[in-house]
Amino acid sequence: MNDAHIYCSKEQFAQEFRAVNDMYLKYFEIFGIDKYVMRLSLHDPAKLGKKYIDEPELWLETEEMVRQVLKESGTPYVEVPDEGAFYGPKIDVQIWSAIGREFTLATNQVDFAQGRRFKLEFTNKDNAPETPLIIHRAPLGTHERFIGLLLEHYAGKFPVWLAPLQVKILPISEKFQDYAIAVKAKLRKAGVRVEIDDRNEKIGKKIRDTELMRVPYMLVIGEKEVAENQLAVRRQGKGDLGVQSVDSFINLVVDEIDNRKSPE
Repeated sequence: MNDAHIYCSKEQFAQEFRAVNDMYLKYFEIFGIDKYVMRLSLHDPAKLGKKYIDEPELWLETEEMVRQVLKESGTPYVEVPDEGAFYGPKIDVQIWSAIGREFTLATNQVDFAQGRRFKLEFTNKDNAPETPLIIHRAPLGTHERFIGLLLEHYAGKFPVWLAPLQVKILPISEKFQDYAIAVKAKLRKAGVRVEIDDRNEKIGKKIRDTELMRVPYMLVIGEKEVAENQLAVRRQGKGDLGVQSVDSFINLVVDEIDNRKSPE
């Protein structure tokens, strides 16, 4: 769990809580998640002292603080009664994958109880002791769950920057192995994750297998490519992109990686 806790005063709360939400929105943009809603989970006054910490004024105050942050930032949200954490209101971030499945991706929680329990204090601007508010934030949930979401969201066809293996080199026969190794070294030096398919298989099978592995780029190397110091480039799901020089291809793939470009 990529979790963290932020300790702040009431005056700092709105700024800090909004900063967490803004970080979530940035992640959505990076991963191409365009359908989401913040679910504001509130307490039930009838369950104070049982399901929820018995601090009615703090509940109302912190719920309104969160509500104002969402309104001022223009973030879409819905309110859900009786779903808060026992120590304060929270936001559950609901997203929808590309195939329409709903996930709870992240949480942003207010905690006004634990600071008192652990007797945490700081000296405020009036030179008086004050218990901080605590924000629990988990931007992407557990790593395993998030990877599962990404696999479904992209149907395994990761953008180049995110793909575990970004380029596969497919020499037509072993006599082109030295050239394949030289190309691999250049790509590795540029920071590209690359492997060579050096199996004794026909090129058609190598291409089919690499397509099934969802590797974004395939580089076919034969006699012509070696003689002209070029590469026959294929894109997963799109097929043949034509012949390019080694340097041109490296510039292409590094640009996609550095700018986190999404597949078209």
